[in-house]
Amino acid sequence: MRAVTPLVGQFDTLTMAQIAEAAGIGEADLRAVFADKEAVLRAFMDSVLAKVGAVMDPAEEVRQLEAIGVDQPLASRLLQVLDILDAYYRRVRGSLDAYYRGFNKGDESGEVGAPSFGRDGYRMLGQAPEVRQVVAKLLEPDARRLRLPAEVLAEAFLSLSRAVTRASGELGEPLPAEQAVDLFLHGAIR
Repeated sequence: MRAVTPLVGQFDTLTMAQIAEAAGIGEADLRAVFADKEAVLRAFMDSVLAKVGAVMDPAEEVRQLEAIGVDQPLASRLLQVLDILDAYYRRVRGSLDAYYRGFNKGDESGEVGAPSFGRDGYRMLGQAPEVRQVVAKLLEPDARRLRLPAEVLAEAFLSLSRAVTRASGELGEPLPAEQAVDLFLHGAIR
């Protein structure tokens, strides 16, 4: 698959002989594994998707969210949620940027790992149902004080979290986490 990386942009005019040459093998050996160049491209794309899936796997972050103690003040719990989400997005952006830089150099470096979740998993972490459920559980101890059900507020908080966890420059500077939590808990009116 590494040999295919620099050739992907030439796919329309690419031949099996060129792929074999780039891989340092004979065309017959390549054809023994792949029926045609489309099969090579499918295998290449599966490899790329596996790497992206491994990078985007939210399992560790979900465990961290589940470990947040409900005995802490609500604002502290929510700040921890934002810290975990922000760390996740920074990790994903950094890993994908490094992979992209390697890809552009024709070096599909990094270990290939099978994605631990399907194509439905390629979404924002804050949109993942398991994350919404954990955030709702973190809100439940304060249910009597909340204006809306915990599940509804979890969705609203995670939507607001995008203003905190985006990279600088995407839409201006990100909102500081403390301000986002204050806005969520107390509203926009003074």
